[in-house]
Amino acid sequence: MMERRLRHPGGEIAFTVKRSARRRSIGLKIAADGLSVTLPERAPLADADRAVSERLGWILKHLAKRPAPPPQLADGVQVGWFGKPLTLVAGARRSALVDGALHIAGDGETLAPALQRFLQRTARAYFAERVALWAERMALQPAAIKLTSAGTRWGSCTAAGVVRLNWRLVQSPFDVIDYVIIHELAHLAELNHSPRFWAIVERHCPHWRDLRAWLKTHGHALLAW
Repeated sequence: MMERRLRHPGGEIAFTVKRSARRRSIGLKIAADGLSVTLPERAPLADADRAVSERLGWILKHLAKRPAPPPQLADGVQVGWFGKPLTLVAGARRSALVDGALHIAGDGETLAPALQRFLQRTARAYFAERVALWAERMALQPAAIKLTSAGTRWGSCTAAGVVRLNWRLVQSPFDVIDYVIIHELAHLAELNHSPRFWAIVERHCPHWRDLRAWLKTHGHALLAW
């Protein structure tokens, strides 16, 4: 991967360039960390500059829409807890929810892993309770429930009936968590995204579109650290 900079009338734009043997055309991607350009393996580097220059208006527009990065984890910052921002208190004797604040037994470099362990423990217990409730309502029983740390997916369901749920969902509202659980349990009946699958989801979660939109809008913050 290579870092590049391109001057334009309004200033300068930075981006990364990587190559892919699978690509036949130039790909542009804007993510939380900025702009990246993927070139076909044998394409000259100048093609990346030209692609950025040609799509400059589109790039600047979408870069401007990126959400501001969340603050680094530290004492006093706010962390989502079932849809509500709670203050993080570092250096506690043990991790616990106390008086509406997240007291975490970690500080400095140990803060993030300590918070992760606490949220995972919370997720494991809460998800088990909600999956049991929805499995009974939907008459769809998973073979097992597991946590996942996937960076781009909120849940999954295997052909063997194993449901995986992203532990970071405990930062989101209760109804969003229920939507993801319903979504994955519906895959026990339809291991696809066919109209039959969405009919199952809608039967148990009529407002699933709004909840999915919430994840698309706010999901970056749940995955930010």
